[in-house]
Amino acid sequence: MVLKGARGTGGSENVLKKIYYSGGRFSKPGYEKKGKNRLKGLGLILILLFIVFIIAYGVYKLFLIPIPLIEGAEAFKLLPLDKTVVLKGKNLKSIEIFINQGGKRVELLKDLPETIDKTFTLQVKPKELELADGSATVIIKVRSGILRDIKYEINATVDTVPPNIEVLKASYIIQQGSGGFALLRARDADSVFIKLKEHTFRAYKTTSETDLEPSLNLKSTAARYYVFFPAPFDIKDDVVFYAVATDAAGNQNVKALPTRFKTKKFRTSSINISDSFINTVIFSLLNITDTSDPAGAFKKVNEEWRESNLKKLAEVSLETAPEILWKDRFLQLKNSEVTAIYGDRRTYLYKGKITSKSSHLGYDLASVKNSKVIAANSGLVRFAEDLGIYGKTVIIDHGLGLMSLYGHLSNIMVEKGQSVEKGEVIARTGSTGLAGGDHLHFGILIHGYEVSPLHWWDPHWVKVNVTDLLEQ
Repeated sequence: MVLKGARGTGGSENVLKKIYYSGGRFSKPGYEKKGKNRLKGLGLILILLFIVFIIAYGVYKLFLIPIPLIEGAEAFKLLPLDKTVVLKGKNLKSIEIFINQGGKRVELLKDLPETIDKTFTLQVKPKELELADGSATVIIKVRSGILRDIKYEINATVDTVPPNIEVLKASYIIQQGSGGFALLRARDADSVFIKLKEHTFRAYKTTSETDLEPSLNLKSTAARYYVFFPAPFDIKDDVVFYAVATDAAGNQNVKALPTRFKTKKFRTSSINISDSFINTVIFSLLNITDTSDPAGAFKKVNEEWRESNLKKLAEVSLETAPEILWKDRFLQLKNSEVTAIYGDRRTYLYKGKITSKSSHLGYDLASVKNSKVIAANSGLVRFAEDLGIYGKTVIIDHGLGLMSLYGHLSNIMVEKGQSVEKGEVIARTGSTGLAGGDHLHFGILIHGYEVSPLHWWDPHWVKVNVTDLLEQ
C-alpha cells in the first residue's frame, strides 16, 4: 500500500537537511549568526548614541552655557583710601581680578566658586596694595565654559588724598528744637555738609578761589560754604555736630563744630476731644458723616496724617535757593496773641481715655478772624495748597534750606514760584486742617525740620547766630 503524497524518502530527507543538532538541542541553520549580528548592531547603536551625547555635551559646553556676568564692576572707576566693592557674579565657573599700574600687577581675587551665582565683597585699600595715586586698570576675567569667558577692563583712578575742611565760624550754643549757622572752608571737595547722627544738612558754596600747592606744584580749588542746621526736636542726648567734606572718589574729612548742644524741657498739656470737634473737624477731613469709632478717627488724622505731612515738608525742603534771600529778623503776625508754643507735648483724651499724642512744632498766633497774613521775610513761594492737618498752607523758601510755614489759612493769595517781599500780604487766617478755631500756625523749617520760630523773631539772636558769622 502506497501512501498518498509520499514519493519515496526524498521529502523527509529535505526536511531533515534543514535541521541539525547543536549543543544538545535542535536549531535552524544560521540562527546563531543572526543573533551575533543583532548584538553587533545594538552595540553600534549604543556607540553612536554615546558619540552623539559627547558631541551634544561639547556643543553645550562650547556654545549653549549662559555667558558669565558681573554686576557692580563700575565701582572700581574711583578708588579712594578705602573702598568696599560688592560684585554680583552669575553663571560663574571661575573669576580673577587684578589691577595693573605702571607694569605692576596686583591680584585682588582668584576663585573657583562652588555655585554658579555668587556675591563677592572686596575691601580695596590702594596704599596697602602699594598703588600710587593716578590712573590704573582693573581687569576682571570670568568664565562659565571653554568658550564662555568675558574680560572686563575698567579704567580706574586712584585718589587717596581726602579733601580739606575748616570750620571758620559756627553758632556757639544750639538748643534742642532750634537752629544754627556755620561758615566753612573746603578744598577739593565735591560735597560739604553738617552731620548729626543719621541726619545730614547740605552746605552751599558761596565763593571759590584757586591756590597753588607749593609742595605738590598743583593747583587746588578752595571754596567757602554757608550752612544752616537744626537740632531736631527728637534729639535728646548730648550730641556733636560735624562738618564733613567728601570728594568724588569717596574720601572724606571730618571736623567737629565748636557748637554746644543744650537739651530743653518742653511744656506738657492734656486736651479733651469732644464729639462736636470730631463731628465737625475730623469727619470733614476724612470726608465721612459717621463712624463707629470716633476715637480711632481722631487718632488716624492726628498720627497717620501728621506723619505723612511731615514727609511732605521734607520733600518740599529739597527745592531751595543756593543763596540767602532774606535779611534781618523775621516778622510775627500783627496784633497777634500766642495761644500755643513750640514743643508742647500734647496728650489727647476722649471721654476720659488717652486717645493719641503729638508734639506741637510751631507757634499758634490768634488775632481777629480772617486776619491778613504777611510774609515773615523775603523769599520764593515753594508750596501753596492744602496740606492735611495744616489745612491750606503756604511755605516760603528763604534760601539755603531755611523756610517759613503758614498753616490753617482760609484764603491763599500767592502762587508757587512767586517771589514775595518781607511784609507782603500772602493769605488770611482761618481754621482749615486740624484746627479748632481761627488762627495762624507759624513754623520755621531748616532742611525740612520744624524748629522754634521764637529765635528768628529775635533780632539779637539773628545777629549773633547768623549775621555776624556771614563773613570771616
